[in-house]
Amino acid sequence: MLRINDYDNFDALCQALSSRWLKVITDTPTNQPCTFALAGGTTPEPLYRLFDALLAKTNLPPIQLLATDERWVPDSDLQSNEGLLKRCFTQSASRCQLLSLKNNQLSPAEASGEINTRLQENCPHPFSSVILGMGVDGHIASLFSDTPSLLTNDETIHCVATLHPQTKHARISLSFSRLLNTRSIWIVIAGEEKRAVLKHALRENTSVSPISALLAAASCDVEVFWCP
Repeated sequence: MLRINDYDNFDALCQALSSRWLKVITDTPTNQPCTFALAGGTTPEPLYRLFDALLAKTNLPPIQLLATDERWVPDSDLQSNEGLLKRCFTQSASRCQLLSLKNNQLSPAEASGEINTRLQENCPHPFSSVILGMGVDGHIASLFSDTPSLLTNDETIHCVATLHPQTKHARISLSFSRLLNTRSIWIVIAGEEKRAVLKHALRENTSVSPISALLAAASCDVEVFWCP
């Protein structure tokens, strides 16, 4: 089921989604894992800082976090999504276990086997929720339209090595099947251009683009959080 939530501005969107996020954690039984895969980039930084402040005020059990995808750069690089999570989740750092998509290999292609095993061993359960952004080309995480072979439902593949189609920068991404192995998906987008891309994806209902493939394949609840 797809639901689209509209907000007047990004601050209102952050307030609404942070309340939803905290409710998911609160409602998760203490004997069950609570894991979130979080999109990177600059857009969600205020959202994650709000998440951090809310979590720091509670006595809830620890949670597990991981990035939906990562550039092959050090955490200190401002382009690093794992670095973003470390910068944002400071007040609640002792309560957040970050499961990394990186190791000391020279490239994602060399690292993907070990990272796949790490994910399989340390996060075999469905995500509590996945927060995704979306590019104007319809890409999600680091799954791009020029590599349709990555949009596979092979559940043994937890991560994939990818290249940005324009910059050719190396990245690692949660696989299509791993992103779908979740109790809910929250897509955060802003602006009329991305709203139009989403509407087109809903009409397509095919695997032409990663976002349309995701919407067609998802068996969990999918919600879009949008503002101008």
